[in-house]
Amino acid sequence: MDNGPFFASNLQGKHAALKTFTLKLATPSDPEAAAVSFDTMTLRWNAAWTGGFLHLPKGRDGLEGLPEPRGNVQFSSPVGPGWAKNGDFTDPRKGTELNAPLPHDWAQWRGVYLSGDKTVLSYTVGGVGVLELAGYEVIDGLKVFTRTFQFDRAQPRLLVNLAQFPEPKNTFHKDGVWLFEDANKGTASGFAVIGATEKDGEIGLGETRGTALPGSADLGLNPNRANQPVTVLIWSRGERAASGSGRFVEAARAAIARGPLVKDLRKFTKGGPARWGTPQVTKGKLATSGGDGPYVTDTITPPEDNPYKSWLRFSGMDFFKDSTRAALCSVSGDVWVVSGLDPSLGKLTWKRFATGLFQPLGLRIVDDKVYVTCRDGLYRLNDLDKDGEADFYECFNNDIAITPEYHEFVLGLETDRAGNFYFNKGGNLGWAKVPHQGTLLRVSKDGKKLDVVANGLRAPNGIGMGPHDEITTSDNEGNWVPACRVNLMKPGGFYGHVFTAHTATPHTNGYDGPLFWIPKNIDNSSGGQFWVTSGKWGPFQGDLLHTSYGMSALFKCFYETVDGQEQGGLVRFPLKFDSGVMRGRFSPRDGQLYTCGLVVWQSNGAKQGAFHRVRYTGKTVDMVRDLRVKADGVELTFTRPLDPASVADLQNYGVDRWNYDWAEHYGSPEFSVKNPKQKGHDRVEVRSAKLSADGKTLSLGLEDVIPVMQQRVKLNLKAADGAEVQQEVWHTIHKVPAAKIAAR
Repeated sequence: MDNGPFFASNLQGKHAALKTFTLKLATPSDPEAAAVSFDTMTLRWNAAWTGGFLHLPKGRDGLEGLPEPRGNVQFSSPVGPGWAKNGDFTDPRKGTELNAPLPHDWAQWRGVYLSGDKTVLSYTVGGVGVLELAGYEVIDGLKVFTRTFQFDRAQPRLLVNLAQFPEPKNTFHKDGVWLFEDANKGTASGFAVIGATEKDGEIGLGETRGTALPGSADLGLNPNRANQPVTVLIWSRGERAASGSGRFVEAARAAIARGPLVKDLRKFTKGGPARWGTPQVTKGKLATSGGDGPYVTDTITPPEDNPYKSWLRFSGMDFFKDSTRAALCSVSGDVWVVSGLDPSLGKLTWKRFATGLFQPLGLRIVDDKVYVTCRDGLYRLNDLDKDGEADFYECFNNDIAITPEYHEFVLGLETDRAGNFYFNKGGNLGWAKVPHQGTLLRVSKDGKKLDVVANGLRAPNGIGMGPHDEITTSDNEGNWVPACRVNLMKPGGFYGHVFTAHTATPHTNGYDGPLFWIPKNIDNSSGGQFWVTSGKWGPFQGDLLHTSYGMSALFKCFYETVDGQEQGGLVRFPLKFDSGVMRGRFSPRDGQLYTCGLVVWQSNGAKQGAFHRVRYTGKTVDMVRDLRVKADGVELTFTRPLDPASVADLQNYGVDRWNYDWAEHYGSPEFSVKNPKQKGHDRVEVRSAKLSADGKTLSLGLEDVIPVMQQRVKLNLKAADGAEVQQEVWHTIHKVPAAKIAAR
């Protein structure tokens, strides 16, 4: 896969880093001649190497394992701040703070600009705006790395770390050229400053640090004019290279005499030539599943055979204002824009919009700007020159703390009515190591603040936002999660996964219950939720839907509040999908549901990525729309009237129930409620069945009604016109309403 000009990831090995943008550095003859890893948490060059780009992991289809440099590392920089604060490089972060970026008043990552073959880094140091262009140049036949800096205003002094070397000694310094020789190995590294006078810049070996760091080459810059580029040449001869130190000194002096390599970096911050060429065209397929029922599944065919070998595994989607176009992110790192979402799907045009993102698993469009959640933060993708491709990958917020743990995905993306952003972060399946593992997170509308809303989540793949800012999440079976669950989130809530309770002592005395539990054979790995916002999608406007990644399924949900406690359940739509279903949106244009998903983890999906339209055909819908728990039974409301004769026959019902074991072990068997240590279900006798006057509401009288984690109601009925209504409903009872006492 052509991952584009950079790749965001963790990095492993000797030069490990938690959040990096690895940039491809090309020469005229080799597009991957060299690479540099830029740590976006500390704003330092983590490592630079020649001979290739990255070794990408293969585990779990590329999601498990960490990338590492592919080639020969020429130099690296020490762990810690890449720029000093008041002349001091001492890292202010302690403990788990080391898993999060530097404080905002010290340094702040802003993102990257793309223009042709240029990738320009953007960040602030002490409030000073910095543009940086990394390069790999052949100067008078000598190959050197370059760092070009440009500041948005003059400053008395800024100190940046360039590299660290073992046991160096300063062997040469004259006319803006520095040469450091390794005392033991006889190798050397050199630096030169172009575009600055002796007064403007100087390099030393750690003398100006607040704490000693032997062998650290620090560049002190005195940018006395705004937007005056300064280029630093960095040369590492290495043990196997033949180039001599004297040759570097000669080449560096010649480069200094010629002047700045780049005159103004701002010209690369306005967009540039589109890099992905002609859009890809496909044709959709109508009604590939669902038969002639009220809902059918259309396939919006992705361009799987594309010239970039982009691996399309869709993990988030949303619509632009015109609603004929949608943006989709792929967990492989891409964002694509598809147009032609008309009734026929006859011509679908796909444009590659962005690349190289760090496992994006959520996408939202706000004011026609694409936002994506990645493992390293929330990004806003800007098309500056309106050519259909992102030119500024803007870091909207990267305050999230991170570890290299495989399961620590950042999942979903929704906004509330005030414009705040919400998403989930997975746990590491063991005890939380950083404050954000297993939490629901919120980023303020302006991107300046990140805070934790609730915790106790394990693998929360789904999130939903209701019309009145109701927030739902799903969580997947595992340790401390006995079965998949859907939660209605409350600020400060703890949702059961003890390892991510973030308390000083284990939180094993209870948890906030879900809206409902879901049996493993119905949903073994949950996706996201969304509310029906359209009146064109049958009889369910305003209702909650849920998706299953593991079972590639769509569910209708219902819930109620009893004595302040929410509880509910779900029923399945008779539909099939090509992949696990994770995200969904209703189109403002046609009012139909669009879903996307993928197959990476365990799922019964046949394809690794799919984009579908669930279309209402206008035909009759026979489904349960609502369920309410009563003191003596359950009350089910249907989409249309039932046949009284089928309702009266008690043989047409089956009810059973069971509990789960909330414990550290993985998942849970299903246990009898009457005999809690015995595996199995308890049958519940149906003693009566009554139909409302309008024929839509069925009241089932049960032998008893008690709190239970899982209850199933089987129905084999007929509609008033004789159509079969066969349904299975699964629901959770936290509280039973008190019986009404008749007035005397």
